[in-house]
Amino acid sequence: MNTRAHLQAIFTCILFAQQSQGAESRHTMPVDLKTRVVVNETAYIPSQCYTKTKATGRQKQDYNPCYVCHTRSPEPNYINDQDLQLAYSFPEPALVNPWSNLFEDRTERIQLIADQEIEHYIRQSNYLDSDGNIILNRRLRNLPPAWDYNNNGRWDGYTPDCWFQFDDLGFDRTPEGGYSGWRAFAYYPFPGTFWPTNGSTDDVLIRLPESFRNNEQGIFDLTVYRINLAIVEALITKRDVATLPVDEHQFGVDLDKDGRLGMAERIVFDWEPRENRTMSYVGQAKIDQEQGRVHLAAGLFPEGTEFLHSVRYIDSTPEGAIVLAARMKELRYMKKRTWKTYAALEESAINEIKEKDDFPDRTRQFIGNPEQGINNDDGWLLQGFIEDDSGNLRPQSFEETAYCIGCHGGTGATTDSVYGFPRKLDSSQYQEGWYHWSRKGLAGLNEPKVELRGAGVYYEYSYYLMYNRSGSEFRENPELEKKFFTPNSTVRPDMLNRLHDDISILLNPSKERALLLNKAYRTIVADQDFIYGREPNVAPVANVHREVEQDQPTGVKQPTSMNRFGGRFGEHGPGPVQTPLSVMEKKRGKEQKIFGKGMNGPNGRKYEVDWQGIIHKSRYSLDIPGVHFTFPPRITLPTRFIVPLGKNRVCYTCHRLEYPSIPEAALLVEAFKPAAGKGKMPPEMTRLTKDPGQDLHGKWSPDNSRIVFVSNRSGSDQLWLMDADGKNQRQLTSGPTMAAWPEWSPDGSRLVFWSYNPAAKIYGIEMVSAEGREENRNRKILVQSHSMLDRPTFHPDGEYIAYGAVTEGNWDIWLINPDTGKKWRLTSDPQMETNPLWRPDGKALAFKVAPGGEYSLTEEYFMTFEKGYQNPTIYRWKGPESLQMSGWSPDGRKITYTAEIISDSSGEDRVTYAAMVSDICLKDGQAIAQNSKILSKNKTLGDRGPVFSPDGEKIAFWSWDTSGNGTLWLHDLKTSGLTRLTNGGADMYPQWSMDGKKLLFTSTRSGNQDLVLLSLQKTLRQQLRSTNP
Repeated sequence: MNTRAHLQAIFTCILFAQQSQGAESRHTMPVDLKTRVVVNETAYIPSQCYTKTKATGRQKQDYNPCYVCHTRSPEPNYINDQDLQLAYSFPEPALVNPWSNLFEDRTERIQLIADQEIEHYIRQSNYLDSDGNIILNRRLRNLPPAWDYNNNGRWDGYTPDCWFQFDDLGFDRTPEGGYSGWRAFAYYPFPGTFWPTNGSTDDVLIRLPESFRNNEQGIFDLTVYRINLAIVEALITKRDVATLPVDEHQFGVDLDKDGRLGMAERIVFDWEPRENRTMSYVGQAKIDQEQGRVHLAAGLFPEGTEFLHSVRYIDSTPEGAIVLAARMKELRYMKKRTWKTYAALEESAINEIKEKDDFPDRTRQFIGNPEQGINNDDGWLLQGFIEDDSGNLRPQSFEETAYCIGCHGGTGATTDSVYGFPRKLDSSQYQEGWYHWSRKGLAGLNEPKVELRGAGVYYEYSYYLMYNRSGSEFRENPELEKKFFTPNSTVRPDMLNRLHDDISILLNPSKERALLLNKAYRTIVADQDFIYGREPNVAPVANVHREVEQDQPTGVKQPTSMNRFGGRFGEHGPGPVQTPLSVMEKKRGKEQKIFGKGMNGPNGRKYEVDWQGIIHKSRYSLDIPGVHFTFPPRITLPTRFIVPLGKNRVCYTCHRLEYPSIPEAALLVEAFKPAAGKGKMPPEMTRLTKDPGQDLHGKWSPDNSRIVFVSNRSGSDQLWLMDADGKNQRQLTSGPTMAAWPEWSPDGSRLVFWSYNPAAKIYGIEMVSAEGREENRNRKILVQSHSMLDRPTFHPDGEYIAYGAVTEGNWDIWLINPDTGKKWRLTSDPQMETNPLWRPDGKALAFKVAPGGEYSLTEEYFMTFEKGYQNPTIYRWKGPESLQMSGWSPDGRKITYTAEIISDSSGEDRVTYAAMVSDICLKDGQAIAQNSKILSKNKTLGDRGPVFSPDGEKIAFWSWDTSGNGTLWLHDLKTSGLTRLTNGGADMYPQWSMDGKKLLFTSTRSGNQDLVLLSLQKTLRQQLRSTNP
C-alpha cells in the first residue's frame, strides 16, 4: 500500500468513528487561525456534490440538481464543466465524503433548545452593538494574538465598514449621514442551498472603487456612481438597463448609443471591440479607463469591485412573514484584485483541464492566508468571518475560507466568479432592484427564468423542482416536498402556477421549520466543526454518498446547460419602466372589467418559450418524463362576438373561453359594455356615427371616398355605407339575416360579406352592390349552408373570393368565382383551416390552421398556385405559435398578426395576445417567419388587429393598456419607435385611410359604440408638443 492510500485509509476510519459518536460526546473543536494546514484537502468540493442522483427501486427518473452549478459556461467563463453532471470526477483524497456533519443526528440536541431561547439568540445582532457600532471593528483594532496570522500586530485583511443603514436608493449611510459606498441590491436566490427554506437568509451588497463614485474633478458624485453601477449592471447582465434621465453632455458619453449626446434614460449594452463597438464609464472612472488604470469588458467587473455577503439565521414577524435575522452566521467578502482578459481566463481554464487530465488525483492549491484571504486564481480575493462558539463573529480559518473557493472560482454557473449580481432584479422592479431585503422581502416576486441550451426559456425554480423532484440538493426538506409534490413525487401543477406569481411560497419556510433549522445550525456553532459541514440538517442525510468510486456515473444521461438567466420575459430591451396593473387598480375593479375567465395555458410538453415570451414548438432534447415548460394561465380580454358560438366547442376554444361559459344570446352583444369605456373626444378625433345603435367594423373603399360598416341600428347587424366624412349614411342590407365582415371588391363596386339567419340557422357568403341607394341592390347568395362559414375576401383582381367553410364536419378553405359560381376546395386536411388572406399580388394565400385539431394553438399556413387552383402548393408554418394573421405588407414581404405570448404587464405572468410583425419566406414547403418582433414591447395587457400603413412603414394596432382602457398604438418599422395614439375610452380595430393620414376605428368614448376618425398628423403634432413643451 502506498503512503497516500495508507493515510487515506486512516482518514476514512477517523471519519466513520466521528460519525458513529453520539450527540452528547461532541466537543467544541479548537480553531487555529494561524495555520494553512488543512484536514480536508478538498474543502473546495462542497457537500452537495456527493448527492445521490441515480434512480433506485421503482424510481425510473434520475435526479439532477448538479446542472445549476455545473454547466456549459457563457463567455468569458470558460470552465464549461457540464460533464460533472455525469460522473463523480473527484481526486483520490475526495473519494471518501469528508462532510461528516451531514450524517449527525441533531434531534436530541435540538430538543434541548427552547423556541424562546433560539428566537432571543437570533434577534441579537453580533455585527452592531447597542450603540450602532460595528463590533468587529473594535476587536480588529485590538487584535487578539490568535487572529494575527503574520504576527505584525495589526489586521491586514478586510475590516467591515458597512453600517446596514440603507436609504431609498439602497445606499448604505454612515452614522454621519455620508455614504460608505456599499449599495444593496435584490436578487433571485440561486436554486437549492441558498433558499431560506433550506437553512439561511442572506443579503448581498456591491461597492465599486472610489474613482467610480467621483466626478472628473475627483469629488464624490452620487449621480456618477449610480450611472457607473448601471453600466456595470449592463455589462454583467449583457442587456440594456433603464436609468435615471441623464444629460450625456455632462459626461461626454453616448450612454444610449443613439449616435448623439442628449438626454438618455437607459444604458444600452453594445460592446464588441472587434467591430469597434465599445462602452465607457463616466466621471473619474472614465479618465482611469482611458489611461488604462481600469478596464471594461462584457461579463467582467472592473478591478477594485467589492462584494459583501451576510449569511443569517431565519427570523419571522408576529404575522408569520420570514425576514432576515439580526444575527449573522457568516460575513463573506470578495474583492477583485487583478484584471484578467478573456484570453487569460480561457488559458487558466484550459490549464486547469490539462492538469486534471494529467494528474487526476492532484488537489487544488491556494495562495493566501486566514488574515488577508485566499486568491481564487481568477483575480478575486475571498475572506470571511464566522461565528465562534459564543456567537461572536471571528475570522475564518484558512480551511474554512477554502470552502468558498470551489463555488466562487470553480463552476460554470458564475459570471466573473459571482452568483448574486447577475441575478439582480431588473429596473422594472421595486426601486429598480436596488434595495435591501429589510425594505421588501421575497413575497410577490414573479418566478425567474433561465434559458436552457436547445430547449428555450423555462421557469427556473419550476424546472429545478421537476428535474430534481425536490427543493434541495439533498432532497431532505419534508415541508417543501409535502407542499409541492404528490405522494408519487410528481410536481403539483396548481402549486407551480402559484409559484410563477410568488416565489416566496417555495423559498420561505414555515416558522416551525425556521426554528428547527436555526437550532440545528446553533449546534454546529457550538461544536465549531465547520470544516465537516455547515448544512443545518436535523437528522442524518440519507441521499448522500459516504464514499464514491473515481468517475463513478451519476446516472444522469445527458447534461443540461444554461445559456442565460433573466427575471422577466421581454426584458431584452427595457425602455422606460412600465407600471403593471397595480393592486389599487385591481381593487377599483378594472381587472374585473377587462379580464375574462381564461383557459389554462398551452401544453408545455409540446411548446416552449423564448425570451420575448413568444411561444414555439418545443425542441426539448432531454425528453425527461415529468419535465416540461409550465405555462401560466391565459387571460381572456374581451372583444365583440358576432358569430353565435352556440354549443360549438371549437369556437369557444379559439376565443379562449371555458366551454360552455356563457349563453348563446350573450354572444350577440359586446363583452365589454360601451358605457364602461367612456372618454373625451379630443380635437384630432371626428365622430362619424352618432346613432344609438352599435356601429363597428368600418372599412374604407379602395378610392378612400366611402366607408362600409356593420350596425345594429335597424334591429339586427346589417351593412351600412357612408361617405368618408360620415355623411349620407344609408343601409345596404336588410332582412332576417345578420350581415358582418364586409370586404370591398378591388374596383369598389361590390361588397362580399358573411351572413347568418338565426331563425333558420343558415350561414351564407353573399355579395351586394355598393352603388345606388336602395337596400339589397343586386344582392346575391354565393354560398349557403347549415354548417358554419368564415369571413370571405376578394382576390386582388376581383375574379375570385376565398372563404372558410365547414365541409363534412371539418373547416376548409374554398374559392369561388362570384360570377359563374364555380368553386374549388383548396384544402381537405382533417385539421381546421380558416381565415384566408390574399397577398397583395394575389399569388399567395394565407390561412389559419389548427394542426392536429389543437384549436387552442393555431398556426398560419400559406399556399401558392403555380400548378393551378386544383393543386395548390402548401407551405407549413415555422414561427411563433398560437397566432392569427391580420395583414400583409404592401410588398408582400412581411406579415402582421397577433400571437400568444407570456407577459407580466398585468403584474403577473400570464398568457395573452401580442401584436407582432415578421418577415415571411416561402421556401421548400415551409413558411418561415424571421425577425419576429412584439410591437407593444410588453407595455400592454394584450393586443389585437395590427395593420400596415399603405406605404408599409408603420403598423397600427389596438390594445388593452395597463389601466384597463382600449387604446390605439403606432409602431414605426424603421426606428422601432412605439407611439401611443389614444388615451382613455375603449378604442379598437384601426383601419388606415389609403393616403395613410387617418385611422378609422371603433370607439365607445361617447358611451355608445361608434366609428371615429383620427387625424394622425394632428395627433403626432400634439404628442410632439407634449414631449417638448
